[in-house]
Amino acid sequence: MDTKFRFYFLILLFIGNYTSLSAQDNDEEKRFTTKPIALVFTDIYSGINKGENPTAIEIQRAYFGYDIQLQKGFSSKIVVDIGSPDNTSAYSLLKRYAYFKSAYLQYEQGKVNVKFGIIPMQLFKVQEKNWGRRYIEKSAADKYKFGTSSDLGVSLNYKVSKFAEIDLSISNGEGNAELQHDNTYKTALGLSLKPYKGLVLRAYADLLSKSVDQITWVSFIGYQLKDKFSIGVEFDRQYNVKNEANENLSIFSSTASYTINSKVQIFGRYDIFRSNILDDEDIPWNISKDGSAIIGGIQYSPIPEIRMALNYQDWVPYAGNLENSSYIYLNIEFGL
Repeated sequence: MDTKFRFYFLILLFIGNYTSLSAQDNDEEKRFTTKPIALVFTDIYSGINKGENPTAIEIQRAYFGYDIQLQKGFSSKIVVDIGSPDNTSAYSLLKRYAYFKSAYLQYEQGKVNVKFGIIPMQLFKVQEKNWGRRYIEKSAADKYKFGTSSDLGVSLNYKVSKFAEIDLSISNGEGNAELQHDNTYKTALGLSLKPYKGLVLRAYADLLSKSVDQITWVSFIGYQLKDKFSIGVEFDRQYNVKNEANENLSIFSSTASYTINSKVQIFGRYDIFRSNILDDEDIPWNISKDGSAIIGGIQYSPIPEIRMALNYQDWVPYAGNLENSSYIYLNIEFGL
């Protein structure tokens, strides 16, 4: 077992044992309560392309941790993510990495919510909730690496009214897998509006400051009709990607789902991912990764703790010399 994983596992084990003992010793007045967190994403897939096609059974990710409710508005959340933060390495298929997904202290009182530590980022949280199928595929801004799902920093959420909420964060900018200490910070500001029941509007921007500033813009609109039908559309732009001048990316993503009954849903998604053409060039600078993605399938949930989806996934590259990648997946999510 990896040394880093053993360390994280022992931390969680200690917290669990300490929580159990504390509850026994403080039956009359508990100082805190805990809720365990356990979630696993797994899948079976087979390629349906021309020629040789891979087939595999995978455990993509596993989350374990605790949600700890303290007193006087304070709480904490500690979650370890066991997976591969970088799937570009050939060794990532052979070795699992364990790191903190979340490890923060939270204070919530009235309209104010403050988090400090390894905190969840707000870049694609609203879109991810609308898409609702992280166990199949990440939301678009996450999939195409416009930012990270968590990072070391501080965040403030303020509920202006029941129709509007503002979020502000200052973070390390490297993500939860690379907690480096440098002079680079990411500042983010977001606004969520719910002007009508079932309708959500989202605008977000962040700035990663270096000699050349990376700027990310996100816009999203989602609508859900009586827990029966939902749609979502987002358009994202990132300028000076990885602080490289004039290298820009854009995303268009649309999702839809229809609930047949309490256990069965059908869903679909379409993404477009593009880079710009630099001066004195004839083709986009990121053409090898530009393309369109299609996902469609049916989801079945026998009990609330289990979801499974049989689905088709296709990647259509923009470059004419690259071939489509088509797969049939059976994705499964289970946990608390």
